Amino acid sequence: MKLKENVLIFSDLDGTALASDHKFSEYTKDIVKKVYEKNYYFIPVTARCTMDTFEQQSIYLGLDKLNGLAAANNGTHIYDFKENKWIKKEYISEEKLREVFETTFGKIGKYKVHFIGDDIYYVYGEGENSRYWSDIMGTDYKVIENFEEITKKINHITIILEKNPSQESVEEFYKDFSGISNELDIIKYTDRVYELAIKGIHKGSVVKEVLNYLGLDESNTTTFGFGDSFNDFELAAQVENFVAVENGLKELKEKATFVTKSNDENGVADFIEKNIL
Repeated sequence: MKLKENVLIFSDLDGTALASDHKFSEYTKDIVKKVYEKNYYFIPVTARCTMDTFEQQSIYLGLDKLNGLAAANNGTHIYDFKENKWIKKEYISEEKLREVFETTFGKIGKYKVHFIGDDIYYVYGEGENSRYWSDIMGTDYKVIENFEEITKKINHITIILEKNPSQESVEEFYKDFSGISNELDIIKYTDRVYELAIKGIHKGSVVKEVLNYLGLDESNTTTFGFGDSFNDFELAAQVENFVAVENGLKELKEKATFVTKSNDENGVADFIEKNIL
């Protein structure tokens, strides 16, 4: 594969660069080090929260010592470890948070809502999935009963519909949230899981932000993206070469430039070693 002068590698973490036990293999960590030794970039682009992405996952990969970059919350926060500064840092306005709260509170069964901050999950009722991810990332977890209990800034929101939602339920969901479209985008994860994200911010927008920040463009830079799930479609649309892992969604693999081994077979690291390094 012919590469341009600069190479940027953007990668999802869970289900992609991380194994199913949510850990990086020693092989993956070694390959990331070799990427930076070639003056290329390996940039995690994850839905994980701010604290976990920058204080844990990036450190496990050694990005702090490699002077790397990373992005959390699907792009609301981007950090440069070399310059020790934020490239991007955004939060949802209090007005929109209140609007979402008032639309959904007291409707457990119809809507489960997670308000996700830098280091905390706010929920209406304790849920197995939200508690699982909060524990995985080591964040605080708080069950709330009124809006005033949301005391920290929120960077994205997930909304879970009823199990096996009907078309009517989905249409009602979009109708209920039609008023947020001036500030928030609705991003579909699965048939019942949706994200409310700051307008225009997603994994694909990270590619443009980083290129601009580094003073690069498509004429002198080869871009790669790795992913496995619904929130990786935007990343796939913005990179020159998108690589899906074998365990990824069928629809994503159909759109991919390449398909590599599964996350439990070090698919990301294997592809990088054979095709980029």
